[in-house]
Amino acid sequence: MRRGRGRPNGMISGINITPFTDVVLVLLIIFMIATPFLVQSGIKVNLPKAAAADTEPEKTLTISISSAGEVYVNKDRVDLPDLKAALARALAGRTDAPVLIMGDKDVRYDIVVRVLETAKAVGVKRLSLGVELQKR
Repeated sequence: MRRGRGRPNGMISGINITPFTDVVLVLLIIFMIATPFLVQSGIKVNLPKAAAADTEPEKTLTISISSAGEVYVNKDRVDLPDLKAALARALAGRTDAPVLIMGDKDVRYDIVVRVLETAKAVGVKRLSLGVELQKR
């Protein structure tokens, strides 16, 4: 061990930051792993199963329909009569943007049809239905 020059008892008064750096790197790795789980939609929708999926949900505007019939544009709850205005605001004139409708498998079919009609009335050209991929 090195003795400090000109200090009483030869003690070194520097701070060793190696343990601190190790802790920061471990926390960084934990946050990198946990972030994708936090970014996912907070709305619980039990999707029906299908053999193939159409679009990537990260790049789309998402309309979620819960089993109780509640409609959400991205994460904002919207009443069905106000859906047209909410979609127009969310799309901001980009009718070519992909829209993903994620309806719970237990939702009433007429609500899904009304959401589809409303999206088409706003001028959406690229509609997809969200499904859960079946495991083979």
